[in-house]
Amino acid sequence: MTKQVQELIERAQRTFVIAHVDPDGDTIASALALAHALRKMGKKCILACDDPVPEALSFLPGIQEFGTPAITDEDLIIAVDASDPNRLGSAYQSVLCLDRPTVNIDHHVTNNMFGTVNLVRTEAAATAEIVFDLLRDLEVLLDPLLATYLLTGIVADTRSFSTPNTTPRILEVSAELMEAGASLTEINENYFNRRRLVTLRLWGKVLDQMQLDGDLVWSVNTLDMQNECRAGSDSGDGIVNLLATIREAAAAIVFKESEDGQVDISIRSRPGVDISPIAVHFGGGGHPQAAGSILQGSLDQVIPKVLSKAKQVLNSNR
Repeated sequence: MTKQVQELIERAQRTFVIAHVDPDGDTIASALALAHALRKMGKKCILACDDPVPEALSFLPGIQEFGTPAITDEDLIIAVDASDPNRLGSAYQSVLCLDRPTVNIDHHVTNNMFGTVNLVRTEAAATAEIVFDLLRDLEVLLDPLLATYLLTGIVADTRSFSTPNTTPRILEVSAELMEAGASLTEINENYFNRRRLVTLRLWGKVLDQMQLDGDLVWSVNTLDMQNECRAGSDSGDGIVNLLATIREAAAAIVFKESEDGQVDISIRSRPGVDISPIAVHFGGGGHPQAAGSILQGSLDQVIPKVLSKAKQVLNSNR
């Protein structure tokens, strides 16, 4: 599949690169890396994302390019880190109906192979690792900015090399990126260790609402809590990782209420506990230890259904 993707990119003159909704560090950084590389190859590139870029990624040059532009005369569409078309958001779910090739670059085990060509490697630690290999095949030389983008994607999806998807190979790739000019210290500092006061206030409210039900810990991030703290919708992102550190819990879930009448579900688990079936059951996806989904309905409607399924899945992991 890499050869087919390489040929499509080499033939294309105008590319449209789409990051997934509720974007994380891997999708944004990988999309930026692709755009930077394509431009080095002399091609035009437009970046798109149906949701705002998280503040934690504001240190990356180029994030202001993301928005929801219309697809016009571009001859190649590339979806980055999205497991299915729904993850492209309402603005771009119809890309498969367009009369042009779509490349699907991803590493999620739940990917449904929706592209014209699918470059999906579930053994990869991050989509950024796949992009690294693709750019090497395209003979795009690393520079400090490209290396920073790729290392950011890897660091984000491995939580700075602390998750089960951290392999010897990804450490080797990361070392090469550091040698090319990427600063692991600066990426860690900006992505993990710089939070606004309103974010920590919101986290405090989420922690105050958490409940332990057997070996499952869960909490809510409501609109009222966000408004009271004057926090943005992405300010609660990351708190689920903290909940997952609770010694008594095998898995953690945070239910985030949205103004559009939907509930965003973030799920994390300990190594060896596969919680991806929870997300898949509700139309989402992800990894064995990190998954999520978006459900229509109120918190009162969504929470009981998800908790029931979560307990069922956790019981099957025992």
